[in-house]
Amino acid sequence: MLIKYNPGMGWIERIIEDRGGEVGFAEFMELALYDPDHGYYSGSEPRYGRHGDFLTAPTASPWYTRVLAAFLVHLADRVGQVSLVDLAAGDGSLLAGVSQALGEKETEVLGRRVAVERSSAMRDRLVHRLPAKVEVVEDLVEAEQTSGPVVVHASELYDALPVERVIAGPEGLNELQVAVVEGTLTWRERPAGENVAAYFRDHGVRLEPGQVAEACLGAQDLHGRHLQWAGDDALMLTLDYGYEARRLYDARGRGQGSLACYRRHVLSRDPLESPGQQDITAHVNWDDLRLLARANGWQEIGLLPLAEFLIRAGLAEVAETLDLGMEAPMDARTIRERQEMKRLLDPEGMGSDLKVLIQGRGRMGALGSQLGRMQHSRKTPPRG
Repeated sequence: MLIKYNPGMGWIERIIEDRGGEVGFAEFMELALYDPDHGYYSGSEPRYGRHGDFLTAPTASPWYTRVLAAFLVHLADRVGQVSLVDLAAGDGSLLAGVSQALGEKETEVLGRRVAVERSSAMRDRLVHRLPAKVEVVEDLVEAEQTSGPVVVHASELYDALPVERVIAGPEGLNELQVAVVEGTLTWRERPAGENVAAYFRDHGVRLEPGQVAEACLGAQDLHGRHLQWAGDDALMLTLDYGYEARRLYDARGRGQGSLACYRRHVLSRDPLESPGQQDITAHVNWDDLRLLARANGWQEIGLLPLAEFLIRAGLAEVAETLDLGMEAPMDARTIRERQEMKRLLDPEGMGSDLKVLIQGRGRMGALGSQLGRMQHSRKTPPRG
């Protein structure tokens, strides 16, 4: 069939026209973020950090990787070398920061280092930025499964997975599809497929009429593959924005869902605007990752706000080793470093909004459980 294109149509409109003129939102989001030629994460512009569109904990402040490095030392002192996997490695800030913080201890503490990054453009940058000993792969299954203790770290991976969007109508759930009408992207409602409806039923969720919500149907499968690869002596640290299902789908707080878009640190709620030029994200349903891990024999150690995780993992001790503790003189260096620290501890920002899900197995799970019992750190970090 010959398809006639409106000359004003953009790249994604043409693809949708080729696919029948209408696609599910997850398919649209997949294209907008990951299309190899035009997707948001395929571009050459910086996406992470202060010069990009959004901040992650490793790019927002060096204190995150300093504390993680100290915790890795704590683990290695007890089990020997630990392998470190960075899922959604992005620009390599996490692995580079940990390496810098460890310094001469790096070879003693770390075994294998694996950077997993879906974007080919970002993988090219990782190869140039990180040492040759770091394995850079597109998917974790490409890396040989480790046999020793491992920490698998995922920073804002799951909130960037494609989601289906639904709206509760008088006759039940409708999926919000993306259609091309006269060359323009627009919303269209269709009765929800059984897999989408089952997702909400399985979580005991009943949406109110007019309520909009998202469902990430691929989160459990992906997390399951990561857990399987990690083996029987592992810690999984998942850093992301999200809530348990009962809060995520509460109409009083999130009647229009959690979907958000970012460009140059400016928030938008319109994912159809400038596809490929803005980030699209939706909050994680933590129950997806928690229930799957429990069913596969993993121990849940805790779901902690970022600030609490950092304090329990030894933030105050790290500050003291850098002469930035409570007794440090308030010179320019101390003021600057404490400002960097406060960015991650902010109760009105990252410190509260970002959560860390800690899951473990074997010796690593037992050691990681100290974070849940607050045995590793009893000190209070310095305040600015």
